[in-house]
Amino acid sequence: MATVLPLNAQLTAFQVFLPVQGKEYEFGLHNVPSPEEAGKVSLRNAKLDCKLELRMLLEGFEHVLQERMKQSLDVATFVEEFKDILDRIVQAQPQVVLPPASFYARIVAEIEAIGWEHVAWISPQLTTLHLCFFDVAGREHIVHVNLPPDYPEKQPLATADLPIAVELRWGPDGTMNAILSQFQLAAERFQDFWANMEDIDKHVWVMEPEHPSRANCFRRIALGGHCSLSITVNPLSPRSIPEYRFFGSDALISPIRKRMDSCMSHWYVMDRLLRINLEDVLELTFPCPQDTDQDDISANCIICYNYRLPHGTGDWVSKEGLVPDRVCDNGSCGRPFHSACLVEWLRAIPTTRQSFDVLFGSCPCCSHPIMVKCTSG
Repeated sequence: MATVLPLNAQLTAFQVFLPVQGKEYEFGLHNVPSPEEAGKVSLRNAKLDCKLELRMLLEGFEHVLQERMKQSLDVATFVEEFKDILDRIVQAQPQVVLPPASFYARIVAEIEAIGWEHVAWISPQLTTLHLCFFDVAGREHIVHVNLPPDYPEKQPLATADLPIAVELRWGPDGTMNAILSQFQLAAERFQDFWANMEDIDKHVWVMEPEHPSRANCFRRIALGGHCSLSITVNPLSPRSIPEYRFFGSDALISPIRKRMDSCMSHWYVMDRLLRINLEDVLELTFPCPQDTDQDDISANCIICYNYRLPHGTGDWVSKEGLVPDRVCDNGSCGRPFHSACLVEWLRAIPTTRQSFDVLFGSCPCCSHPIMVKCTSG
């Protein structure tokens, strides 16, 4: 049964001790209506004061509590409602299975075998570890390891920022040293890949991703004139011809695309960096941030001034949203737009014409004729 203790003589503040599922939770209740108002005014303006553990349990259910407070006309009624809510939340919590004592002894022994210098972080329960190592080029790598309670009988989950995931080989004699060794061996396969990607990141203006990880095989490279080149590199053969796609005004992109398609015989796979091969085939030097005008590079939509629209759909969507996918065909303009922004803009202009699902109008920047497909009339 709950214990409700008054904190003042006016009976407008209480401390409540609530037993739920064999555990006692404590919370304060303030700004309670006075006894004269009891049964007439709800607790809608009362304030809850919960400790951290209880606040975390109630996270996401605050609106339910507020609704119950509005409906409760006295403290006793609300405490019963609170108990009902908390009982349901606690029952829904996943049960934590603690490993046996032998588990902890084994983990400590295995860490000592590989050396504590290889442990970047470890959870208090010893069930999650971040193991670190350096490859031959001096790059630091972190392996995230989650250990099941019945480790090592059950295989752990191990991941790292590698362009190709490691398929962990595991057996009854598996150890953390075996995990570390397999990731070290895998990292050696990608030394040339990382060397080429680091060269690109250092010498050219990379538009995407903003903060590439060592697992990213994709780069979107600025070409100038609001044009860009996206490449997806084969991590096992990083100097070979990548998958590529050009973005920008057709007037500017067409000659560059033709050079790319017709000059593949100039590609020297083994003895040149990927960036050098690309520049040689395209007969240009990629802009770098140090000597390039930001306005010439910017890929932000000229209408909304943002690069990404949340919850987009299409070929070029990431978890952050849709990037500009339409450009002005005027070679001296070439400004980028989100199709959705351009549709809204053109529909607001009286001179815009529509034929079936295509809008015809003028570029918001230079007034050059522009068209965009819309989803509805």
